[in-house]
Amino acid sequence: MNKKDAELRIKQLRKKILEANQAYFNENREIFSESVRDQLKKELISLETQYPDLITPDSPTQRVGAPLTSKLPKIPHKSRKFSLADIFNAEEAREFDARVKRFLKTEQIDYSCELKIDGINVTIWYENGKFSRAISRGDGKIGEDITHTIRTCKNLPLQLPYDIDLEVSGECFIAKQNFAKILEKSRENFANSRNLTAGTVRQLDPQIAAERYLQVFLYTLGKSNFLPLPRGEGWGEGNKKFKIKNQSDLFNFFDQVGLPHESDFQVFDDIEKVIKFCEQWSDKKSREKLWYDIDGIVIKVHDFDLRKRLGYTAKTAKYAVAWKFPAEEKYTKLLDVHFQVGRTGAITPVGILEPVEIAGSTVSRATLHNSDEISRKKIKIGDTVIVRKAGDIIPEILEPLTDLRTGEEQEIKFPRNCPECGEILDNSEKITRCLNPNCPARHRENLLYFAKTLKIDGLGEKTIEALLELDLIHSPVDFWKLDQFDLVQLPGFKFKKVENLLMSLEKRKKLQLWEIFAGLGIRLVGTENAKILANFFRGKFGEFTMAEFLEIIKLPHPTPLLLGEGASRENPAVPRKAVAKFSLDQLIAIDGIGEKVAESFYQFLTSQRTQKLFKEFKEVGVELVWEKETTGGIFSGKKIVITGSFAGISRDELKKIIVQNGGKVSSSVSSATDLLLAGEKAGSKLKKAEELGIEIWNEEKFYRELGMENSHRGAGHGAKNSENLSLF
Repeated sequence: MNKKDAELRIKQLRKKILEANQAYFNENREIFSESVRDQLKKELISLETQYPDLITPDSPTQRVGAPLTSKLPKIPHKSRKFSLADIFNAEEAREFDARVKRFLKTEQIDYSCELKIDGINVTIWYENGKFSRAISRGDGKIGEDITHTIRTCKNLPLQLPYDIDLEVSGECFIAKQNFAKILEKSRENFANSRNLTAGTVRQLDPQIAAERYLQVFLYTLGKSNFLPLPRGEGWGEGNKKFKIKNQSDLFNFFDQVGLPHESDFQVFDDIEKVIKFCEQWSDKKSREKLWYDIDGIVIKVHDFDLRKRLGYTAKTAKYAVAWKFPAEEKYTKLLDVHFQVGRTGAITPVGILEPVEIAGSTVSRATLHNSDEISRKKIKIGDTVIVRKAGDIIPEILEPLTDLRTGEEQEIKFPRNCPECGEILDNSEKITRCLNPNCPARHRENLLYFAKTLKIDGLGEKTIEALLELDLIHSPVDFWKLDQFDLVQLPGFKFKKVENLLMSLEKRKKLQLWEIFAGLGIRLVGTENAKILANFFRGKFGEFTMAEFLEIIKLPHPTPLLLGEGASRENPAVPRKAVAKFSLDQLIAIDGIGEKVAESFYQFLTSQRTQKLFKEFKEVGVELVWEKETTGGIFSGKKIVITGSFAGISRDELKKIIVQNGGKVSSSVSSATDLLLAGEKAGSKLKKAEELGIEIWNEEKFYRELGMENSHRGAGHGAKNSENLSLF
């Protein structure tokens, strides 16, 4: 940079730093993070050092004041592990509070707040009071066996004072002081303590883990049994079980049995007090006093019964959120914008950046989301932009520092044609799309998505790209057409690797219908919708083969084809069932499937391209398999409708109990309905059920008929198994 350019840049930097200092020091607010302010100051110092005659007394530099392929064994969890939704500010905390109160129909809720340890989630089992196993979180259902390394945690007891069975979860971490010592002795430059912890717990040699001083804090109790009862005096009286009704009780219990937990835990009766607590810990100076790293505050509904009522989404707990501290932010230069084509044809602008270190990693690309976002933020190529990792994961461009513009910046122009196939793009929606089904980018992304969804070992991104380059695959069905002569052409593929991939493909020839739906990347159809749609076909046509499914989706539909035991398509000998026509209206009517999802799915499934694909699946030997359905039970074969609100149980729990007892839950009342389960404020559905003479149960009758204790709300907590606890 020549002196003239440096002089302009220095003036711009001083103005921006003084503005930030005024806000930060005098107005108790930030216009951007402290790390960005420090970065600006560092650049200014560098330029003033290079050109000392440009230093002035009012410069800010002269003034004080005015940021799973492991070899470890895989172990199923006893209870499913869920994520927490992230929030970043007071407004989002208030929205969470409003959702909880609206669902529970109450004006007052107690919340527990715990410091969110920046470590690795672990689950620990005790059997008869003895430490027996430790498991990583994994995918929430299956984790890795890390018993040998977690056993080295100095603050974790290997023997409890009572002969009890426990499943407890928490966070494994390395303390700040110990991390600093490790960095001093090690030749490796570990980015942060969390990364080092993650690597340590997966070490095959427990001696390495022992030398790194792992520790653990626990916060959750899973499926546990407190029998046999404690010997001698314990927490509780006589033959009574441990009484754990909320998070405070749980931590009291941990204290009684010697299990470690975070000690800055607090309970508040108002969301504004929660917000104040979170904001206090958001101050870095508060966190510096801690001997361990934290990356947020976990806010939970305090009472466990209320947590059960709130339940879960497919991925997260509805009763808790994680208040994340402001992500580390840096500024850098936006060099260019590339346009990326996704599997559904969505065009995403990706900013190409001068590389910058953020939260322990180098960032050189960041999302700009869509054209509306670019217009709203008024970003230009050549801008100095603030970049952060949203939730400390996904790099994104927050805003340009317009005061630092030179006049040479360029407008970002969205392409009219697809950057991969050249087809004219569709701008009828908020997201610009390439609608060409033969677009090579969409094709590549769909193949990657299919392999990832079906979890085919050995079929990763580089392998698929190599197969495409050699013109060996054109659709997902081609994966099963590959042979050893094809695979040996791939870089790095020798006999063992070829054999392993072919074995993986052979194992995945038996697929559930929902897996295929999810893997094909149908627009708006994710895993949960795929399962709902697959259940619709199973409910309508029973369990069918791939050949029968081809007949079901064929358009126009033929006259009903009768099948029977020992029958075939060529010779339908014994009439058993008819393949009936399905319609778009029927898909729209499915519980949980909206009109747009139904239309997208119907259009995909009834296209000639899709029908050809399923025919090819059949030809390569892909078979449909079906999970065993619950048979028997008090609701066996009955269609049940739920309406109104229930004081002691959520609708999700009700549905789960009904399905576990053989029933099917429907969304609307008709002559085919067998039972209406009516809660408070039941409306038109109750009236219609009365008119049709359908049997009606209230909440108390529901519990009574199932033999459930009135005080136990939730699936699996009836009178017969009330001695087992499953707490959250």
